[in-house]
Amino acid sequence: MKNYVIGALLLTAMPAWAVEPFGATPAEEAMCQARVYSRLGERDENTMHMHHYCSGLRFLNRAYSAMGNKPDMNYKLGVAINNFNYVLSHTKEDYVMRGEVHVDKARALKLLGKKAEAVAEFNKALRYEIGSPDVYQALSDHYLEVNNKAKALEMATEGMRRYPDSRGLKRRYTESGGKLPYPEPIEPTLAVEAEAAKPEEPPAAPTPGSVEPTASPTTAPPAPVEPISEPTIGSPTNPYCRFCPD
Repeated sequence: MKNYVIGALLLTAMPAWAVEPFGATPAEEAMCQARVYSRLGERDENTMHMHHYCSGLRFLNRAYSAMGNKPDMNYKLGVAINNFNYVLSHTKEDYVMRGEVHVDKARALKLLGKKAEAVAEFNKALRYEIGSPDVYQALSDHYLEVNNKAKALEMATEGMRRYPDSRGLKRRYTESGGKLPYPEPIEPTLAVEAEAAKPEEPPAAPTPGSVEPTASPTTAPPAPVEPISEPTIGSPTNPYCRFCPD
């Protein structure tokens, strides 16, 4: 009985991460499938490392759930950041999903209290097309928190030009001192659209000095055939006798 009590006390005193399974739960596997694996395509030198992105996301989510326990939260954030760093150091600079990795690393750093490092990561994410207004919202929030409304407005304005329907960006634009009307969205490249809409042109006529056109053959009417006359031999009374007298 005594040993049982001691064991129970030790388990109670241990941090949650010491007894929590390190591997992915079924819910985490489903999350990774939706956010990472289903988007990777063919395996290559970039995609082969993206299971570390899955691990980073799992531990970032666990850290949010452990916000009431700072040591446990910090441990999980450390695991998450290590996995994000692994992805960033093993994938090519132009790999499209790196932008999202920078965003999630920035979130982990911000939760850890490293705001300056988080801002640096958010700014790195701006080099990629994320496909959502999250980065601009996060940067606008940061600059509002440090009372830099001009920079907050700049981020909200740039975000709204790309994501004009975002309610979050509209709110941040107003909170930063932005005035109506909202910023104009970025227009598509007109030259590209014009080129795509241009009708097909007929082939150009050959210019002088280029390949001579081949003349169509003309058929001359056949020359009249003269009838062949038989040689006159013999006599009128016997045409078949050459030497007969008349």
